[in-house]
Amino acid sequence: MISFIIPCYNEEAHIKDCIRAIRKHVWYVPYEIIVVDNNCTDKTAEIAELEGAFVIKESRKGVVFARQAGYEAAKGFLIANIDADSKITDGWVWEALSCLSNENVVAVSGPLEYDGARFSLKVMTKLYYLLGKVSNDYIGVFLQGGNCMIKKKALDEVGGYDTSIAFYGEDTMTAKRIQHLGKIVFNMYMVATTSPRRLKEQGVIKTTWLYLTNYF
Repeated sequence: MISFIIPCYNEEAHIKDCIRAIRKHVWYVPYEIIVVDNNCTDKTAEIAELEGAFVIKESRKGVVFARQAGYEAAKGFLIANIDADSKITDGWVWEALSCLSNENVVAVSGPLEYDGARFSLKVMTKLYYLLGKVSNDYIGVFLQGGNCMIKKKALDEVGGYDTSIAFYGEDTMTAKRIQHLGKIVFNMYMVATTSPRRLKEQGVIKTTWLYLTNYF
């Protein structure tokens, strides 16, 4: 079974599409959808329940606390982390499972594509993830936190997530903590589409710089 973990803080505008994308593309394998209500003040939880997701609450604010709560509640042997404003695409599940069928692989992640992005941003994003793949293959591990699947037994081995990291860099730390247990794959075909809202709020340069500096 695949346990999809979706951390949420006031995501009523996106959570329905996120859940429905999972349903659309994962119907042929057993799965569960766990939405983590991370102190929402809107109708995120109600919408998620109406869409058939299992909703749990995590009062400690932060995506890592939410991921940890979801992991602890999960029944599946595979943990899929998806951001609430993202949607998995056709072939996502096949690409993830194909990689994880290798007993030496403990985690796989893929790139994000921004909804409605300009051509220049699409090119920059593609380049960023190509560099990420090169880094993962030859320099150091690279994991896209909001678009990945991890074998639960690997997380069990390290006691779950490192909750001392609030946001930026938490995915890289997860990768570093499990890399001794097996290979981490970055699959360019395991695509999830996502909202460009963070780029709009912070700007492309600042957002990229924050991710890069915390990665290194």
